[in-house]
Amino acid sequence: MYSDHGVATDPSGSRNISVMDSARQFRVLVVDDEPGMRETLVDILEAVGYDVSAAIDGDAALEALRAGNIDIVVMDVQMPKRDGVTVLEELQPPPPTVIMMTAYALEERLRAAVAANAFAILHKPFPVRRLLSLVASASESAA
Repeated sequence: MYSDHGVATDPSGSRNISVMDSARQFRVLVVDDEPGMRETLVDILEAVGYDVSAAIDGDAALEALRAGNIDIVVMDVQMPKRDGVTVLEELQPPPPTVIMMTAYALEERLRAAVAANAFAILHKPFPVRRLLSLVASASESAA
C-alpha cells in the first residue's frame, strides 16, 4: 500500500495518491481508542511525510494538545472518558484543524461537532485517498 518514496497507493494498488510536498511541515495528532485504527492511521500519515503522534482517548488528546504544536487532529467521535466532540469543544484558541471520524450515525454529536467548527466529518470505513485529501486540505487551511 505504501512505497519507500513517501507515495501511497490506493488499496487496489492501481494508482498513486498524490500528496503535497510540504506535508513534513505539519504535525498531526491521531486520536482513536481502537489500537488497530490508530496505528493504521499513524502509519498512513507517516508514510506520506506528516509528523504524526497518537493519543488513545480524549484525555490523552487534550494533554498532547496542551504539550505541543499540533496543526491537525484526526479524531474519533466515540471514545471512553471524553468523546471527540467534547475534546473539540474544549480546545483553546487558536485551535488546530480537526477532522472527526465516526463509524456510527450519531446525528446529535455530529451536529455538535459541526457547531464546534470541525473541519470535516469522515465516516468509517473510508478510502485512504479520502483521508489524505482531507488532511491535505486541512494543511492548506492551517498554513
